[in-house]
Amino acid sequence: MVGVTFVKRQNQSAKRKAIADKKKQHAKNISDTLKKWDTSGTGALNFEELRNWLTDITEQKIKPDDGEVKWVQSMANFTKAGLAKDRGGDAESVLTASVLPEDFSLAAQAWMSYVDSKEEIEAMFKKFDKDHSAYLDKPQLKELLTALNEGEEVPESEVDWVLSTSDTLGNGVITPPELSKALSLWYARAGDQDAKLPTIEKPNDKMTTTSVIKVVPSKRANQSTRRKEIVQKRKQHKQFIKDTLDKWDKSGTGALSFEELQNWLSDISAGEKATDDETHWVQVMAQKEKVLVGTFKKKEDLFESSVLPEDFVAAVEVWMAYKDSKEEIEAMFAKYDTDASDSLDRPQLKSLLTDLNDGVEPEDAEVEWVFTNADQLGNGAITKPELKKALGLWFSRDDDSGAVRAASVTGDPIAAAAAAAPERAPSEKPAAAAAAPAKPIKTAAVSLEELKSIKRSNQAARRRDVARKQDAQNDFINQTLEKWDKSGTGALTFDELKAWLSDNSVGGPATDDEVMWIASLANMDKIKDKATASKASVLPQDFVAAAKAWMAYKESKDEIEAVFAKFDTDQSGGLDKAQLSQLLQALNDNVAPSDSEVDWVMQNADQIGNGQITKPELSKATALWFALVDADGNEAAAAKAAAAPTPAPAAAAAPAPAA
Repeated sequence: MVGVTFVKRQNQSAKRKAIADKKKQHAKNISDTLKKWDTSGTGALNFEELRNWLTDITEQKIKPDDGEVKWVQSMANFTKAGLAKDRGGDAESVLTASVLPEDFSLAAQAWMSYVDSKEEIEAMFKKFDKDHSAYLDKPQLKELLTALNEGEEVPESEVDWVLSTSDTLGNGVITPPELSKALSLWYARAGDQDAKLPTIEKPNDKMTTTSVIKVVPSKRANQSTRRKEIVQKRKQHKQFIKDTLDKWDKSGTGALSFEELQNWLSDISAGEKATDDETHWVQVMAQKEKVLVGTFKKKEDLFESSVLPEDFVAAVEVWMAYKDSKEEIEAMFAKYDTDASDSLDRPQLKSLLTDLNDGVEPEDAEVEWVFTNADQLGNGAITKPELKKALGLWFSRDDDSGAVRAASVTGDPIAAAAAAAPERAPSEKPAAAAAAPAKPIKTAAVSLEELKSIKRSNQAARRRDVARKQDAQNDFINQTLEKWDKSGTGALTFDELKAWLSDNSVGGPATDDEVMWIASLANMDKIKDKATASKASVLPQDFVAAAKAWMAYKESKDEIEAVFAKFDTDQSGGLDKAQLSQLLQALNDNVAPSDSEVDWVMQNADQIGNGQITKPELSKATALWFALVDADGNEAAAAKAAAAPTPAPAAAAAPAPAA
């Protein structure tokens, strides 16, 4: 709302001034550097001028050698060299070119960080640069990384990654200044073999002179400890896999077949034999990630597959979680599995859900949704290991009008697994499914009656409240259609919408701009073209959002009128770019915004799509502006943070200008 955003003006303006002051100081630093060190008058620092400047900015007046100056050049010019390479230019000549003013900050950060680490780097070179070549080749780098890795040999691919990413000079070896970056990459990689870290970090306001390349000692110690922990976990994981295969892989295939998996699970269960259903279920759950990427085309392929070593941990985790709940699951089956089939059909599941719902019988659609999504084996029944998911689905389901989502799994375990998000990341515990969120129910020491007492009162009350709200919303929709849908189309046309809004307005009828704004908010998720959306009929499901948006707008109408009285100098009922710029300047302590900033606000606030800011669009325009200031010109953050002026979803924001 305009009222809220105007309250923020003083703080926002102060922040904007601080940013402007910082820019001025940055410009002055560049000017001073050029004035003192650009003796050739080229507007940049050549090789020797860069050397002299780098020497001066260190407290100890450390003079860089030729290799170090080349490295600083390459760090400062790396992004430009990459662009040149992409366009078919000479990247090598760009790397060693004079350093331009916009890269002075990066050059200084790189040099100061290297200087802070120089003593440690020289000690490492003394140990690992055995041929005294003043650089580390690939074998020497591998030896260094192995020493950092607690003596465990580092894979060739990882050495190649560190070498290629740290070799800023592109000469195939690691020089002393490049080693600092190599160490940072190594510690930051922290065991993630698939990590793709940036080759170079651009400076930003949060960086210090030691944050680009140097590994801060305290951070390095923590990373080293973490690295040790990862190495130890890897060793334990390898040993676990080896022990499992040695004992249970009787066929010698390097994986566990169905029978071998069943025997292994039975052994984990202290001799209680795993049933076929339980074993098939573990097959499904342990290999869910493979299901998601389409490894198995049909359930027969999944059930006939062997469980590979990389899935052993997942198999154990899901099995032990199930065993923790087994006692209570058995108690539930004893009560509801009336035909002793070791599974629940739809009527039996409905009976269970009714008891959990304080005796309120669930709708058939709800039972079907739970049943279809919990039937992970695809056998048309809820088996014992699947009951836990059924309970989780029931208790954690969304209780609004759109809660029961159509399940498209059609009794197929492949589709059932694919319908849910992965339950775990590698080496992590299973997580809840995204398609139908379910928090695992810890029932090891909780009886059915206790479960009911904990959940049912809140669940039943919530469901009754939702039902009341739904009834009230349906009444509102029906009354609106009955009174205002004169055309009998089951929706409100432009004129019908205008009459409805005018009837709910104090201070005059709704204008065409206001009606178009409401229509565009209601239709933005259905119609991409703004002009078309603003003139389309509003459907019943959008009546509530439309009413809320209209009432919120009307509450701030007086303030909006005051703003337009001042800045809508031609009394057109809309602000063009020049008038919007004047408004933003007034909000910015009289500091004029850039053209690109005004364009960004205009493009993203112009909900109607008529090339100007109308009165109902003003709230969003001011919110976007303050968000842009808050985000220091970061367009993505501003678009995300800008509060929508209505409950309707915000329109997709166009790219904002750089600050």
